[in-house]
Amino acid sequence: YTDLTFQDGDFLVFGKETKGLAPEILAEHPDSLMRLPMTDAVRSLNLSNAAAIVLFEALRQTGFQELS
Repeated sequence: YTDLTFQDGDFLVFGKETKGLAPEILAEHPDSLMRLPMTDAVRSLNLSNAAAIVLFEALRQTGFQELS
């Protein structure tokens, strides 16, 4: 997620904790997918934690615009 370059206007889409994104979405956007690195000791991250990690990185890269 830190290897990606986030830009203004990007959309972040998250799947269910148990199933991820629908196969149709994955097939339609194969070059726009990313994964968060995790240890083998955990099955998945809580969705709110995953969203917070990625959103923070996207905001960091875009300069935290419009936040006070």
